Amino acid sequence: MKTIHQKQNWIGFFTYLEGYDTIEQYKKVEFAMEITLTENSFVGISTDSESKNAFERPASVKGFIEDGKMSFVMKYPCYYFKDQNGKIILDHSAEHPDIHYLGFLDDEKDKVSGNWEMTVYEEKYSDGYLEEIINGEFEMQKTN
Repeated sequence: MKTIHQKQNWIGFFTYLEGYDTIEQYKKVEFAMEITLTENSFVGISTDSESKNAFERPASVKGFIEDGKMSFVMKYPCYYFKDQNGKIILDHSAEHPDIHYLGFLDDEKDKVSGNWEMTVYEEKYSDGYLEEIINGEFEMQKTN
Protein backbone atom coordinates (compact mmCIF):
# COMPACT_ATOMS: atom_id res chain seq x y z
CA MET A 1 0.00 0.00 0.00
CA LYS A 2 1.36 3.40 -0.97
CA THR A 3 1.54 6.18 1.64
CA ILE A 4 0.03 9.47 0.47
CA HIS A 5 1.81 12.70 1.39
CA GLN A 6 -0.48 15.68 0.92
CA LYS A 7 0.75 19.29 1.19
CA GLN A 8 -1.72 21.75 2.69
CA ASN A 9 -1.58 25.49 3.35
CA TRP A 10 -3.67 27.13 6.06
CA ILE A 11 -4.11 30.77 7.03
CA GLY A 12 -5.80 32.16 10.08
CA PHE A 13 -5.35 34.02 13.32
CA PHE A 14 -4.85 33.39 17.02
CA THR A 15 -5.71 35.66 19.93
CA TYR A 16 -4.05 36.28 23.26
CA LEU A 17 -4.65 38.57 26.19
CA GLU A 18 -2.30 41.55 26.23
CA GLY A 19 -1.95 44.11 28.98
CA TYR A 20 -2.49 44.23 32.69
CA ASP A 21 -5.32 45.01 35.08
CA THR A 22 -8.13 47.03 33.49
CA ILE A 23 -6.41 47.62 30.13
CA GLU A 24 -6.26 43.95 29.15
CA GLN A 25 -7.48 43.23 25.65
CA TYR A 26 -7.32 40.37 23.20
CA LYS A 27 -4.76 40.83 20.47
CA LYS A 28 -5.38 39.14 17.10
CA VAL A 29 -2.31 37.83 15.23
CA GLU A 30 -2.47 36.45 11.68
CA PHE A 31 -0.51 33.32 10.81
CA ALA A 32 0.18 30.95 7.93
CA MET A 33 0.89 27.24 8.27
CA GLU A 34 2.29 24.82 5.70
CA ILE A 35 1.92 21.13 6.53
CA THR A 36 2.56 17.75 4.97
CA LEU A 37 -0.23 15.35 5.89
CA THR A 38 0.58 11.63 5.93
CA GLU A 39 -2.55 9.62 6.63
CA ASN A 40 -3.87 11.30 9.84
CA SER A 41 -0.68 12.94 11.10
CA PHE A 42 1.25 15.96 9.87
CA VAL A 43 4.43 17.99 10.30
CA GLY A 44 5.12 21.47 9.04
CA ILE A 45 6.05 25.07 9.70
CA SER A 46 4.23 28.21 10.76
CA THR A 47 4.93 31.94 10.66
CA ASP A 48 2.93 34.72 12.25
CA SER A 49 2.72 38.44 11.60
CA GLU A 50 4.01 39.30 15.08
CA SER A 51 7.21 37.24 15.26
CA LYS A 52 8.15 36.31 11.67
CA ASN A 53 10.82 39.01 11.40
CA ALA A 54 12.37 38.11 14.78
CA PHE A 55 13.38 34.54 13.93
CA GLU A 56 15.75 33.16 11.31
CA ARG A 57 13.48 30.14 10.77
CA PRO A 58 9.76 29.45 11.25
CA ALA A 59 8.09 27.68 14.15
CA SER A 60 7.63 23.92 13.78
CA VAL A 61 4.27 22.17 13.99
CA LYS A 62 3.40 18.53 14.52
CA GLY A 63 -0.06 17.07 14.94
CA PHE A 64 -2.97 14.98 13.71
CA ILE A 65 -6.43 15.25 12.15
CA GLU A 66 -8.94 12.66 13.32
CA ASP A 67 -12.68 12.36 13.98
CA GLY A 68 -13.39 15.99 13.11
CA LYS A 69 -10.60 17.29 15.34
CA MET A 70 -7.27 18.88 14.52
CA SER A 71 -4.64 18.89 17.25
CA PHE A 72 -1.08 20.13 16.99
CA VAL A 73 1.88 21.41 18.96
CA MET A 74 3.72 24.51 17.80
CA LYS A 75 7.27 25.25 18.87
CA TYR A 76 9.17 28.49 18.20
CA PRO A 77 12.93 28.25 17.51
CA CYS A 78 13.79 29.69 20.95
CA TYR A 79 12.16 31.42 23.90
CA TYR A 80 10.88 34.92 23.25
CA PHE A 81 8.89 37.58 25.03
CA LYS A 82 7.77 41.15 24.49
CA ASP A 83 9.34 43.89 26.59
CA GLN A 84 7.37 46.82 28.08
CA ASN A 85 7.62 48.67 24.73
CA GLY A 86 6.20 45.71 22.78
CA LYS A 87 9.57 44.79 21.23
CA ILE A 88 10.28 41.07 20.79
CA ILE A 89 13.29 39.87 22.80
CA LEU A 90 14.86 36.50 21.92
CA ASP A 91 16.53 34.25 24.49
CA HIS A 92 18.54 31.72 22.46
CA SER A 93 19.64 29.95 25.65
CA ALA A 94 16.09 28.86 26.54
CA GLU A 95 13.57 26.61 24.85
CA HIS A 96 10.15 28.03 24.02
CA PRO A 97 7.30 26.18 25.77
CA ASP A 98 5.15 23.94 23.59
CA ILE A 99 1.93 25.59 22.44
CA HIS A 100 -0.94 23.10 22.27
CA TYR A 101 -3.74 23.72 19.76
CA LEU A 102 -7.04 21.83 19.62
CA GLY A 103 -9.71 22.72 17.09
CA PHE A 104 -12.76 21.28 15.42
CA LEU A 105 -13.22 21.01 11.65
CA ASP A 106 -16.33 22.29 9.90
CA ASP A 107 -18.41 19.99 7.69
CA GLU A 108 -16.33 20.70 4.57
CA LYS A 109 -13.13 20.00 6.56
CA ASP A 110 -11.51 23.22 5.33
CA LYS A 111 -12.02 25.42 8.43
CA VAL A 112 -10.88 24.84 12.01
CA SER A 113 -11.70 26.78 15.15
CA GLY A 114 -10.62 26.10 18.69
CA ASN A 115 -8.31 27.01 21.54
CA TRP A 116 -4.61 27.00 22.32
CA GLU A 117 -2.71 26.96 25.59
CA MET A 118 0.87 27.20 26.79
CA THR A 119 2.30 26.55 30.25
CA VAL A 120 4.76 29.39 30.90
CA TYR A 121 5.61 28.55 34.51
CA GLU A 122 5.41 25.38 36.56
CA GLU A 123 6.60 24.63 40.06
CA LYS A 124 6.12 21.38 41.98
CA TYR A 125 5.17 21.45 45.64
CA SER A 126 4.69 18.56 48.04
CA ASP A 127 0.92 18.79 47.62
CA GLY A 128 0.69 19.64 43.93
CA TYR A 129 1.73 22.06 41.20
CA LEU A 130 1.60 25.79 40.67
CA GLU A 131 1.19 26.61 36.98
CA GLU A 132 0.80 29.75 34.94
CA ILE A 133 -1.01 29.07 31.69
CA ILE A 134 -1.60 31.46 28.81
CA ASN A 135 -4.38 30.64 26.38
CA GLY A 136 -6.52 32.01 23.61
CA GLU A 137 -8.55 31.12 20.57
CA PHE A 138 -7.65 30.40 16.96
CA GLU A 139 -9.34 30.01 13.59
CA MET A 140 -7.83 28.93 10.31
CA GLN A 141 -8.89 27.98 6.82
CA LYS A 142 -7.30 25.68 4.25
CA THR A 143 -6.21 27.57 1.12
CA ASN A 144 -5.50 24.61 -1.18
